[in-house]
Amino acid sequence: MPATAQTQLLELETQVWKARAQAKQKWLERTLAEPAKDGREAERRTMWINQALEFVKRGQDQVKHQAALMDAYAEHLSVLEMSLLAAAERSRAEGKRSNATSHANR
Repeated sequence: MPATAQTQLLELETQVWKARAQAKQKWLERTLAEPAKDGREAERRTMWINQALEFVKRGQDQVKHQAALMDAYAEHLSVLEMSLLAAAERSRAEGKRSNATSHANR
């Protein structure tokens, strides 16, 4: 897939995720803005909020973990790229030297 198609797909996926997140945020704000009808509902809401907070914290921890792994992998790829670019430069330089030598020997 060409880079422009990949970029467009990533942008589209990002927009979809943002739209979903905004819809969930609006739903949450509307739900939490409604007053509890009675003490039992208030208790259930408090339990639900605490469970949701734990879920969010676990999600944040997972994202931090994945981000750390991706950072390490990106660094690894950068080092590989630098090594390969240096090897390509040496190869080109050696190729030019051997061409110059073969032309001089003619």
